[in-house]
Amino acid sequence: MAKSWTADLAASFGFLTRLPIPGGVPSAPLAEAMRAFPVAGAVIGAASGLVLAGLASTGLPGLAAAGLTLAALAVLTGGLHEDGLADTADGFGGGQDRDGKLAIMRDSHIGAYGVMALVLGLLVKAACLGALAEGPATAVVALLAATGALSRALIVWLMASTPPARSDGLAHGAGQPSDFTSRKALLLGGIIAALLILATWGLGPALVILGAGALVAGLTRFLAMRQIGGHTGDICGALQFLVETAMIAAAASFS
Repeated sequence: MAKSWTADLAASFGFLTRLPIPGGVPSAPLAEAMRAFPVAGAVIGAASGLVLAGLASTGLPGLAAAGLTLAALAVLTGGLHEDGLADTADGFGGGQDRDGKLAIMRDSHIGAYGVMALVLGLLVKAACLGALAEGPATAVVALLAATGALSRALIVWLMASTPPARSDGLAHGAGQPSDFTSRKALLLGGIIAALLILATWGLGPALVILGAGALVAGLTRFLAMRQIGGHTGDICGALQFLVETAMIAAAASFS
């Protein structure tokens, strides 16, 4: 069991980050290894929280610390989720029909809708992180670990609850996780997020922060089904970015 979880964590980190994995990424199917996404997400989030808190402790203005933190996070993940957000915005905004939307989403060039979504999304996230940087470091680290865990657990939920929108691509190649794997990821991500936020923010804020993430995830799934009838890797990336941003923004309203 421990060896299985170690392999799943290695696969999750290998997929979600640019970190070198000792011994290489295991060859086991990624779909079932996704149960470890929340743990990998919590570590990624906690690391970004430590960067933000560390930069803020030097006296750097909050917005500058937030911008550098987002840059470090993009290096760590290879801009995986930001790329998904931009491609999704281009496809949904510029495509005339399902096939047109999917074709635009596959195009590596970024268009006006993608630029606007990326700039506005990063602006909101940076502004909210800048405000949070002025608060207790423990609360910031706990929040970002929580948002990292839950947002990546919801990727698994999206992939399990919707069909692939195309017969190839990153999401299709990863495979579709089973409902059991999805439930394990959601349970683990939910527990990690709830405990961390409750311990540092309290019950009222925790309900709002977690509710904001769940609401945005549901809206993203609804929009994906309406626009292209399923999920793609870009949709999964967009969901992670949007859920995390919504939770951070909700938390910033209490700072």
